[in-house]
Amino acid sequence: MDKAREKVFRRKDSVTNINSDCQNISSGGGMGREKGSARPRSRSVYTTNSFVSDDVVSSRDLAKYEGSHHWTCPLPKPITLTKDEIWGDEGYIGGTTVTPHGVISLRLHNRIRVDISLDRAIRIVNMKSGIILALNSSGSTSALIHPNGRVYQYGSRVEILAIESQGNNKYAKMWYKGVSFTSDQCALVYLVDSAGTRTTTDTFSDLSSDFTLGVFYNTFPPGDSPYNLDMPGIPHGTHLVDEAVSILQAANFWVTEDGTDNWILNSVRISQTSDGLVRVGRNSNKFSLRTSPTNGSASVSSPYMHCTGSLGLTRHLFVRRGERRMHYDGATFIVRNAGHSAGFDEKQQLKVY
Repeated sequence: MDKAREKVFRRKDSVTNINSDCQNISSGGGMGREKGSARPRSRSVYTTNSFVSDDVVSSRDLAKYEGSHHWTCPLPKPITLTKDEIWGDEGYIGGTTVTPHGVISLRLHNRIRVDISLDRAIRIVNMKSGIILALNSSGSTSALIHPNGRVYQYGSRVEILAIESQGNNKYAKMWYKGVSFTSDQCALVYLVDSAGTRTTTDTFSDLSSDFTLGVFYNTFPPGDSPYNLDMPGIPHGTHLVDEAVSILQAANFWVTEDGTDNWILNSVRISQTSDGLVRVGRNSNKFSLRTSPTNGSASVSSPYMHCTGSLGLTRHLFVRRGERRMHYDGATFIVRNAGHSAGFDEKQQLKVY
């Protein structure tokens, strides 16, 4: 009986598992690492002392490197330098132009031009629909010129001109007091605030000129001449041209599956679809501008304001800043603020809603 007790019987599967574990430990792949031994380095992280040789490069990495090394950005051709700023667009042709002030102008198809300054101000001209959009370098000022009206936003204020076919244009201003509005044929100015609608005294800026140039160059208030670019506030010179050319050389371009062209130029993203729709975004689309030549639509979006305009079936001009609104459809003109609404109806009469 004593001899029988001294015998130890092990299951065959236990012996197999132990042997396999020992093999794993001896090969360094098991859990038998001593506390004093060094931890093996992860092979998923590359270091200068990696287990993978520096000479080993996968075909996928090699293709990416060669593609980025030999690829050049196909900007709209031809690329030219001009001695003057581009004001008119007679005889429009495609291409890329650099002005003496360092402004890069991309002339895209469907007669749309995108201007970008060295400090990332943006101006878009939709010549087919008569639309101009602008955003200054800091994003604090923006503008929209549209056949339905004009919008000028500067800081916390927004001024609006709604164009009426019979000549009775409407005017509105969004500011800290509320929303002021009037019309050419109205002798009074009305204010919609938290108390309702009442008369007030107010003035409105002259938006008849192309004030988008003043927004783009960040120098001219509305009403001043935007064509005098020789003033000291606007720098120019060959060094600005050289900087613009270097930006063009560093531009990125790709085409999506639906045929949309995309550029990244001076940290500004530009895209144009096959039907001509142009979108321009900055600061991860915190600031965005859009226009289309097919239906005459346009929009400007920023933390300060959102406005849209269209010549399509839903012809309109719309502006929103916070809880303040303005909507114009060519017949009725309505402003809203603090739960109150007022405006002019189809008969050009004041109406409080």
